[in-house]
Amino acid sequence: MGTSALSALHFLLGTILDLYAMVVALRFIMQTVKADYYNPIAQFIVTATDPLLRPLRRVVPSAGRYDTASLVLCFAILLVKFALFKTLGFGVVAEFGYRLPVGAMGAPALVAAALINLVNLFFNVFIFALFAQALMSWLPAAGGSPVAGLLRSITAPVLNPVRRFVPPMGGLDLSSLVAIIGLYAIRLFVVGALASLLIR
Repeated sequence: MGTSALSALHFLLGTILDLYAMVVALRFIMQTVKADYYNPIAQFIVTATDPLLRPLRRVVPSAGRYDTASLVLCFAILLVKFALFKTLGFGVVAEFGYRLPVGAMGAPALVAAALINLVNLFFNVFIFALFAQALMSWLPAAGGSPVAGLLRSITAPVLNPVRRFVPPMGGLDLSSLVAIIGLYAIRLFVVGALASLLIR
C-alpha cells in the first residue's frame, strides 16, 4: 500500500475511533457530573454508546458514581486503534502531539500509548467544551440551547474552582480563558512526561 493510501487510512481510522472514544468519554463525564440525561444531546450520547456499554457493564460494575465501564470502553477503543495501526503496517504515526513508532512497539508499549492517549483525550474534552462554551457566551440566543446546558454541566467542575480566584472583571468573565490556558499547560506537562517514558 502506498504512502498516500496509508496516510489516508491512518487519518480515517484515527478520526473515527478518536471521535467515538470522545463520545464515550463524554458519557463518563456526564455520569460523573450528574448531567441532565433528558437533554437531547445527552440522549444522543447515550444512544450512541449503549450498544457497547450495556454488555460491558455486566462484567465491569460502576465504582460509586463513576461509570467504570465507560472508562474501560474508552481505553479499549484507543488500544484497538493502536493495534490496528500496527497490524496494518503503519511505521510511524502522529498521535497526541508525538510521532510513535507503532510498527516497532510491542503489546506493553501499545497499552501505554493507549493510556497516554486516554489522558490526553480527557484533557481535550474539557478544553474543547470550555472553548465551545466561551464561543456560545457571545451568542445570547444560544444560552438556553441543549448544547449550552450540557456544556455548563461538563465545565462546572473546572470553572467553579477557577471562579473563586478569577472573579468577573468589569462584567467580563475571564474564568474560561484562565481554565483553558491552565488545562493546556497541565496537559503539555502531563502528556509530555508520560510520552517521554514511552519514546526513548
